[in-house]
Amino acid sequence: MSDTWDGQITAALTAYGRNATLAEARLLSLSENATYLCTFTDTPDPLVLRLHRPGFRTLPQIHSELMWIERLRADGAVATPAVVPTPAGERAASFPGSGGVLQHAALFEFAPGAEPDTTDFADVMEVVGRETAALHEHASRWRRPDVFTRPDWDLDNLIGAASLWGRWRDNPDVSPEGAEVLALAEERLTRELDAYGRGPAVFGLIHGDLRAANLLVASDAVQLIDFDDCGTGWFLYDLACSLSFVEHDPRAAQWVAAWLRGYESRRPLREEDLRAVPALVMLRRLMLVAWVHKRGDTPFAASLRPAFEAQSVEVARHYLADGYLTAVRHDHRA
Repeated sequence: MSDTWDGQITAALTAYGRNATLAEARLLSLSENATYLCTFTDTPDPLVLRLHRPGFRTLPQIHSELMWIERLRADGAVATPAVVPTPAGERAASFPGSGGVLQHAALFEFAPGAEPDTTDFADVMEVVGRETAALHEHASRWRRPDVFTRPDWDLDNLIGAASLWGRWRDNPDVSPEGAEVLALAEERLTRELDAYGRGPAVFGLIHGDLRAANLLVASDAVQLIDFDDCGTGWFLYDLACSLSFVEHDPRAAQWVAAWLRGYESRRPLREEDLRAVPALVMLRRLMLVAWVHKRGDTPFAASLRPAFEAQSVEVARHYLADGYLTAVRHDHRA
């Protein structure tokens, strides 16, 4: 095992009964958590290790996430990698991390596939829409245990004072002129989503981060991964998540229309659902304006920052002028 490995990886693999001296790890992603592909010399089967950002999720929240994944797999609702338990049968492992802070970890079976490329994103989005509908159907049927606890993705927890990523106003890249536009967009989406409501037909258990990085595409199949942001929210917020970081792309309307076609092939939508789509996408974009600042220490967030504020303001201008994703309300069924 390389001397450059973080000791937490060794501790995590040990907690899962794996011999860390027979393992190699490669960083897959660094965002809210650090995720590693682990290969072993004593077995041909690689595993995916997730080290949770300390303080970001509680252990009961992590157990609840993994519980839903197990139910989804058991019920055959969607494809997602299996959770690997500890030798004691626990869904997650906990051990002292750096500085004595309690570190949580989760381990998953490896699944083939690759993150979709935006060059063929329309075809991918239709598949994602179909799979998301299956996810929501399961969420609507599943009677969650009393111990199940996940975040409530309402306005306050996404872009308000309770947000884990702060507020978009905290981002120093936002100019005074841009702040005026974004504030108007926030006021409008708040009115629209308040009118849309939070009834059981529109608000329930969702993935909460179904962007390209959390999809594994192989042939015409898609596996959903990384349920770390799952919680209760607007069902169509999962559509907004699929558009994360590319809301400003000229092809966004085409991608959204494809997602909606896929979704409606399994789960019907009403006109009021379609009218809420631009507000939900704008909501996600505002959250991401805060996120790129809060997680500016990660390479991905840092790479976005030079243009992200200006692009976000442009999205907001189109949204305020009724020119953003308007066509998908009517044309996606064509």
